[in-house]
Amino acid sequence: MIQDIAPHRFDRTYVIGKPDAHDIALCVRKGRVLLQRDGDGWALPRFGTAIPTEDALHVFSLDGVDCYLARTPDAVPEGAEYVDVGGIRSVRPMETAFAAITAVQLHRWYGARQYCGHCGHKMKVSDVERAMVCPACGQIEYPKICPAVIVAVTHGDKLLLTRYANRPFRGYALIAGFVEIGETLEDTVHREVMEEVGVKVKNLRYYKNQPWAFTDTLLTGFYCELDGDPDITLDHNELCEGVWLSREEIPSRENDISLTAEMIELVQGGYGNIVCAQPFGCLPNHIVGRGVFKSLKQLYPNVNLMAVDYEGGSSEANLLNRVKLFMTMAQAPDRKSF
Repeated sequence: MIQDIAPHRFDRTYVIGKPDAHDIALCVRKGRVLLQRDGDGWALPRFGTAIPTEDALHVFSLDGVDCYLARTPDAVPEGAEYVDVGGIRSVRPMETAFAAITAVQLHRWYGARQYCGHCGHKMKVSDVERAMVCPACGQIEYPKICPAVIVAVTHGDKLLLTRYANRPFRGYALIAGFVEIGETLEDTVHREVMEEVGVKVKNLRYYKNQPWAFTDTLLTGFYCELDGDPDITLDHNELCEGVWLSREEIPSRENDISLTAEMIELVQGGYGNIVCAQPFGCLPNHIVGRGVFKSLKQLYPNVNLMAVDYEGGSSEANLLNRVKLFMTMAQAPDRKSF
């Protein structure tokens, strides 16, 4: 996913400072970010390339190099060009793409918070945290982050996929929606699935989450199972298609950086081996571990399970060797590991 940039380091620490020539300049103009051609990929431009340092605002650091939102230069530096939000999805290396879209998100937020929504006074940048502060009434505005869910609904070996009705993206997607006031994430899953495709779900399982700067969103992924009638009733204001597809029928999504794509890929691959890691020598964890095993076996009777105890002195090679042994002994050797 786009935020998975290890071994590169993204540091969000809030800093008040001024850039020098070797620092990274994040120039955003009308939703497009300035990037420098670097061989077959892209790089983030530096202030030394005739980009003005006046009014630059520190936003984060990448691999120890400070990154600033900067004024756009009068002339585009040689070898550079403005890349739109859609184009950022295919920018490589990944750390450049992640920094670029995060810069766009922050530029959009700072630009929309120039005046106080309470009293109308001019806002100023906080000296102590990432926020905009009204010097007249004290109103504080923090970056916009909207919680939302991504839902993979399965029915046997089939996955429920949809297409949006009024969006540029025309490929298949999972059901998604924003959390409403007073809802838990689980409430949102049930509501969104019922609203968009008219089916009930059960056995919700949290997968992982993803910061999605393209829409100021924090995405939370869930897997769940159909509960009852599989007939689909579409919300045509949101979707133009909803269909149950088998693993073999699911189309591939190349070079996708989203949580949606990763969740679809896991279903498509038919993953059947699960490794559970737990701290070594802790009785409560062993009890919890056995409870997890029982629940997993109830949900997936044919899955292969293995517990790995880890401790501070264990080497990575030791743990990997145990996992490799598990794979050679797996009941279904044609399945992939999870």
